[in-house]
Amino acid sequence: MRLPLSKLGLAAWTSFCCTFIKTIMIVLIAASTSQAQELNSKANSTLKSKLNFKRCQIKHKSVEIDAECGTLTRLEDPNQANGKTIDLFVVKLPSSSSTPEDDAFTVIQGGPGGSSIDLAIGLRQALDFIREKRDVLIVDQRGTGRSNILQCDLPDQEQLASRFDREQTVKLTQACLSKLKDNNLRFYTTSVAVQDLDAVRQAAGYEQLTVYGVSYGTRVAQHYLRRFPEHTRALVIDGVVDIGLNLAGAEIARRSQDAFDGMVKRCSETPSCFEQFGDIKQKFEQLRQRLVEQPVELSIAHPLTGKEIEHTVSESDLLAAVRFMPYATESTALLPMLIAYAHAGDYTPLATQGINLTESLSGEFATGMHNSVVCAEDAPFVDINAAAQTSATYFGSDMLKGIAAVCQVWPRGAIDADFRVAFDSDKPVLILSGETDPVTPPANGARAAAMFSNSKHLVIPSHGHGVIGRGCVPFLIRDFVADANLDDVTSDCIERERAMPFFIDTTGPTP
Repeated sequence: MRLPLSKLGLAAWTSFCCTFIKTIMIVLIAASTSQAQELNSKANSTLKSKLNFKRCQIKHKSVEIDAECGTLTRLEDPNQANGKTIDLFVVKLPSSSSTPEDDAFTVIQGGPGGSSIDLAIGLRQALDFIREKRDVLIVDQRGTGRSNILQCDLPDQEQLASRFDREQTVKLTQACLSKLKDNNLRFYTTSVAVQDLDAVRQAAGYEQLTVYGVSYGTRVAQHYLRRFPEHTRALVIDGVVDIGLNLAGAEIARRSQDAFDGMVKRCSETPSCFEQFGDIKQKFEQLRQRLVEQPVELSIAHPLTGKEIEHTVSESDLLAAVRFMPYATESTALLPMLIAYAHAGDYTPLATQGINLTESLSGEFATGMHNSVVCAEDAPFVDINAAAQTSATYFGSDMLKGIAAVCQVWPRGAIDADFRVAFDSDKPVLILSGETDPVTPPANGARAAAMFSNSKHLVIPSHGHGVIGRGCVPFLIRDFVADANLDDVTSDCIERERAMPFFIDTTGPTP
């Protein structure tokens, strides 16, 4: 049985996608450094109480499901007993069993900056398998979703320079800071978030959690295991951010280039793709240069509203498509066609894709939380040679430059002293990687497997970022979670997975 991406995978597919869209997203990517420190949660303990759940409906876009909802009040600064408080929004999806297990299953979204509750709505069918035996408990991480979201508006396209502009980046970051001035942005890091998660577990009355994290959510899941091993039953980490991995620019640029090169190679080795489109890399480079020199003004129907709009097709549209479409095999299959059509003068498919990507990120992405996480946990540790490592990539060093600019003005966040230190655990860890993941490739999962002695690493053939909704993977997770036993995970079924064939025109692949 295959669960369709449209119902299961879209939320996971978009996780971690918010790291960069050239100049459009560069202002959204950073925060500044901090002294590593252990966070004092004693003051917060006075706020802990039982969660009082009430029946509710939770909605994401057009999907609405029944649930039980509650809020848990937490100190924004864990060290200030009389300081500002924030409410964490918590959802419980009760088990269908009359005698559910004592532990609960939780999901943690990526980004950083995405809503875990929205992710759970997107994964509702996979979670139904989990709910056969246990409750599902989800909290929107502080600063995201329904938990005091730290959100700044994306600038309009006319506000953006065609290439990285440090002065503009600082100006837009300062505008974001001004909007969020009533929040202490130092306390929206992973180290604080895992304290919140365990407080939610305790207030909800569960002895342990089985934690699923995707992308950046895998970082949260691993740090929760580090801090609260006695309350962790098992981990499922999907699209792994391994301990010590730096997300502040060079890594993403390199992995994106690898994914693009892999797509070009596959197209060149696929007769129908190569015969139809020729040298895609050459066409990409020529198209990019053309759009840098002269963006194209276009009147098109908005892909969501159908309303006629004016859109300027620029280098940003092209780089957004190349950056994000490889996240899923279905959209990778469209990429050579989009590049070739635009190269031939038909810019409508590329423009439509650019609008879709930009708008999917602008409405729900928690800019401030993303910034506080990335620059507290990544930017201080950027290798001084990182810029040289990006010189051969299509993104170059613009991401690193953008982060450096934002970090000069963003408040410094707090992280635990051992945050980036490798550790082991006897708890079972199921590690999932997509073979063609353009941001957290299987090599990341292999490093996590080498760190965790009680782990199993599965690489799902032909798929990209976030594989929980792919093929038989939901059933593998169900079987693992049932008894927290890696021996129950028999993975022969994943070998049936295949890449989506390349579209040769708008009607689809070659029959």
